[in-house]
Amino acid sequence: MRNLVFLTPTLICVLAFAACQAREPQPAKSTLPPPADEKGPASPEAVRFATDDGWELGATFWPAPVAGKPAAILLHMLPADRHSYDDFGPKLALAGFNVLAVDSRGHGESLKHGGGTEEYSSFDAAAFNDSVKDVAAAKTFLQGKRADVSRLVIVGASIGANFALLHAAADADVKGVVLLSPGLDYHGVKTEDAMKAYAGRPCYLVASDEDSPSAACIGKLKEIAPAADFRMFHNAGHGTNIFGAEPKLEGELVEWLRARVK
Repeated sequence: MRNLVFLTPTLICVLAFAACQAREPQPAKSTLPPPADEKGPASPEAVRFATDDGWELGATFWPAPVAGKPAAILLHMLPADRHSYDDFGPKLALAGFNVLAVDSRGHGESLKHGGGTEEYSSFDAAAFNDSVKDVAAAKTFLQGKRADVSRLVIVGASIGANFALLHAAADADVKGVVLLSPGLDYHGVKTEDAMKAYAGRPCYLVASDEDSPSAACIGKLKEIAPAADFRMFHNAGHGTNIFGAEPKLEGELVEWLRARVK
């Protein structure tokens, strides 16, 4: 019995080793390339381009994995900058978009104007409304990068959402806009008439209930455009801050935008 007790652990080890050797072999990894849209996005590029009225804009560009893909423009809130989209931009590029996150004039690296420098703090209502021209310049830049700007989507936050809607209302190439915490009137940049002009085309409205001005705005814009998609969160913050409070939102928006350009 003493020998039997001594040998039992040995036998167990032998049997366990044999069982491991008898497992089915793991399949070899495929050497085929992944589908185009599943390749990792290219590294971001810091780029610069000019507007028609003399501003030099800084931006981050994420090219799509393959050529001829649709275009996306990302517009930040005030007083933030394009780096608000450092997480969202690559996800959108991986989904097959040529993505450009722009520092709006007077923000970040977009301070050069007419041989001098200027910040948004000096803007009046007319100057803020002129910021919509940044979107047209961004579209021209993307066209030069061989993006398909006839399939353009725009994501904007806060006053950037207002800029997005104003441009989209006048540009038939825009296939969808995402408005994060827009306002009815931010520094003289108004949205009601723009939504009337845009209504009937794809729009995704997002706000948080404690952010009363934006909550009221998306309610009003939904009345003007009943077909618009609509999300009201609870205690989620303002603009791109909602991404941190609602982690699933970025993925939902990527899928929504991709469906708009199929």
